[in-house]
Amino acid sequence: MVTTQQTKEICEIIRLKSTQVFLVAGTCLITVMVTLLCIGFMTRYEVENDVANVADVDYWKDRVAPSQKIWYDKGIDELNEALRPHDLTYPKNVRIFVILGIDGRDLAAFRFPTRDTSRGNTNFIWDQFPHLARLKNSCSQQFPCQVASVSRALWLGIPLDKVPENQQDCGRLFNATQEPISILRQAQLAGLRTGFVTTQRITGPTGAALGNTNGHYECDERMPRSSIKSGCQDIAQQLILGETGKSLNVLIGGGRQMLSSLVPNTKYDPVDELLCESNDGRNLLKDWRTKKLRESKINPIIFDLIQRRDELESLNSSSFDYLMDVMANGDLSGNSKAPSLKLMVEKSLNVLIKYKQGYLLIVEQFIPLGSDKGQQLQLLNDTLVNLHKDPDTLTLVLMTNAIYPKPSLDVSEETETISLLPEIFNEAESEIRKRLHQIPSESLLFAQGPKSSIFQGVRKETFLAHAVSHVLSRSRARP
Repeated sequence: MVTTQQTKEICEIIRLKSTQVFLVAGTCLITVMVTLLCIGFMTRYEVENDVANVADVDYWKDRVAPSQKIWYDKGIDELNEALRPHDLTYPKNVRIFVILGIDGRDLAAFRFPTRDTSRGNTNFIWDQFPHLARLKNSCSQQFPCQVASVSRALWLGIPLDKVPENQQDCGRLFNATQEPISILRQAQLAGLRTGFVTTQRITGPTGAALGNTNGHYECDERMPRSSIKSGCQDIAQQLILGETGKSLNVLIGGGRQMLSSLVPNTKYDPVDELLCESNDGRNLLKDWRTKKLRESKINPIIFDLIQRRDELESLNSSSFDYLMDVMANGDLSGNSKAPSLKLMVEKSLNVLIKYKQGYLLIVEQFIPLGSDKGQQLQLLNDTLVNLHKDPDTLTLVLMTNAIYPKPSLDVSEETETISLLPEIFNEAESEIRKRLHQIPSESLLFAQGPKSSIFQGVRKETFLAHAVSHVLSRSRARP
């Protein structure tokens, strides 16, 4: 009887242990299966999203010659950069550099500054940017093509053939809600700090488009009397007194003779007789300062208006809320004492990053005809190299010949040589103009930083405004 009872107890113990063993085995099996599934999903993700590191990037090392292998090994780092997954974050800030007067042919030529190719090529910093897009130039397909319309298409995001005509009758209020607004104004309305820096005059085509101005006249000199009597404002007045201009935290460039009727005419900064000269007794610079002074009594702000390079050099710009800097009567190229692009950008960024609320900075580098393009590219390169490496900032570099005005007539660079062509081709100038405008040209857009991956492929010129508006609108939702 005892034996039987002991046998039952032993059987129960064995049965219990068997159940435990089964549970343990089942748990291990499930763990292995889950692990394998995770590995499978991760492998599939890496394949689909091109996730890789230097160790993963390989090539047929045993099939290339020793003289090739050294170069293949050096190329692994560049290949690894291309295989990295796209950044899912959105930028907090956007910096756009627009270079007027440079195209792909110029870039190719100036990468080899001398005929001695053994010295290697010039490594421009934008060549290291991971993404590149080409923007179509609709101006090449229209005749005649107005530079002001091209700038408005680029910064308002409206196709060139749909850009609203500038109103000759200025009875309507400017900057009305029914009027299209630039990406600069969109950024302001979203609460971002904004800045515009140009080596041209601030009332030029780019400044006029960004400032949401209307009309054809940069100042009062060439405006019909009837328009003045009807209350029409020129571009300078709209830019300084309009909502977009008043809200700019940084405005740096030339164009003093459009803003003030009495300007110093010196050897190093002469009045540009090809440009508009105000003669109605205005002083818009003083008006800007007066308005900021009134604003400071209601809402404490720190601002300054400067007009000399030494003032800009010594300025502690990081303490300012608003900065206006007008450095030349005409374009900055006409002032031998104008500040460098590097200095202007550095001081501008100090103002814009003050409150860490996000910013949009647009920098225009205008390359005059006859200037050393290679030198201008090097100045731009030095400026970009000097920029603070900010992981929250998207940097764009747009190089174009599509928006290339000269003071007396708004035309693209392709028409600059027209005066010589009739003699060469024995053909009417009008016919040559049509042919030149039919020559396709494209702009190059280099991109680096968060969401730079969206800037790739061949796009319409309106794509820049659409893309920047998108990334900045999404960045405002970030905590």
